[in-house]
Amino acid sequence: MDDNVYLVSTGDEIEDLRLVTRELDLELDDARLEAILRYVPPEKVDDRRAAVRQHKTDAEKLLHAVGEDHLRFGLPESLLSVLESERALAGVEIAQAAMATYDTAALKEYHHALDHLDPPKQWAGSPSAVDFVRSLGFSAEWAGRRNPRRPPFLEVEGPCSLPDLHDYQQHIVAKVRDMLCKGQVNGSGRRGMISLPTGSGKTRVAVQAVVEAMRDGFAGGVLWVADRDELCEQAMDAWRQVWSSNGMEGKRLRVSRMWGGQPRPLPASDLHVIVATIQTLHAKLSRQPEAYRFLTDFNLVVFDEAHRSVAPTYTSVMEEIGLTRWQRGEEPFLIGLTATPYRGHDEEETQRLVRRYGAVRLDAGAFASDASTEVIGELQGMRVLAHADHETIEGGRFSFERR
Repeated sequence: MDDNVYLVSTGDEIEDLRLVTRELDLELDDARLEAILRYVPPEKVDDRRAAVRQHKTDAEKLLHAVGEDHLRFGLPESLLSVLESERALAGVEIAQAAMATYDTAALKEYHHALDHLDPPKQWAGSPSAVDFVRSLGFSAEWAGRRNPRRPPFLEVEGPCSLPDLHDYQQHIVAKVRDMLCKGQVNGSGRRGMISLPTGSGKTRVAVQAVVEAMRDGFAGGVLWVADRDELCEQAMDAWRQVWSSNGMEGKRLRVSRMWGGQPRPLPASDLHVIVATIQTLHAKLSRQPEAYRFLTDFNLVVFDEAHRSVAPTYTSVMEEIGLTRWQRGEEPFLIGLTATPYRGHDEEETQRLVRRYGAVRLDAGAFASDASTEVIGELQGMRVLAHADHETIEGGRFSFERR
């Protein structure tokens, strides 16, 4: 008896392979059997890639790499119906239609049809994707682009021109400057809240006040915290614009991003603002407390969307950076920005929020009345906010039947 295994084919490759491996006492599941069937020796892959590479145009290379049937199947039916309204497309014309639809992302779009060429598992401009497309004769753009990461910080010089502040904004700026430069406001401590309706300039007011305080001698770094990427980017823009317009002449302000996978911001000078998401800040302080201990030396913390800041995550962050339940003279200044200084109908939560910011409204007295509806009316009269036309749209009643 020899060591050969003889097989009468069943006509099903995977079943044939299953019979052989069973005879050889190899315990392989279907996924591994399929991987074996898909395996192509490296030298054969090289030959196939070279066969694609020999074609002159990108359309010809795409056609040879993917195949006409796969290209056609991947095109929208509506597009094909328009293109083939007079005659059917074939060969290179189908490849050109695919390129017109997907541009240089066509190889990635048809990656499922490239197994015979051993395509990369990751695209988006990965090194393996670049090597792959070049081996087929395509330029590196066909490998896709990596998601661009924003620069970790900005350095801002002035001056540029910004519109003058309204009277109510100047009123709030003066109060914030008093708190930061004198250590208190109206005899109160080092905390306060700015509440302004959406669209009336909370961010501009807060940044303007801090920049003016810096010109008056306030120093020590600013930590600006928000809960969303958009709010963080809004803050970055505000710091860039206000410092360029009203910053200290000849001085650079560093504004660092601390979210979205950015590297740890390095302590710079007293003219340093770090903008962070609460999620990133909480994670870094929890996992790498020593690496971020320098944040405890910052002299001001600003919480955007301050009505959320009674949540446990914020409380934990506050404790880590030196803001305690009982306000201390040496703790950082704390400012909250919000359009809604209330926690819904929960009176207890509202009181916790008020206490968190020292029960100080830095916007108090900026308007004729503190009532929100009258504040909005005053801002509409100043043409800061628009008047809204409300119209009721009649609806209907609908029911769903289970089939």
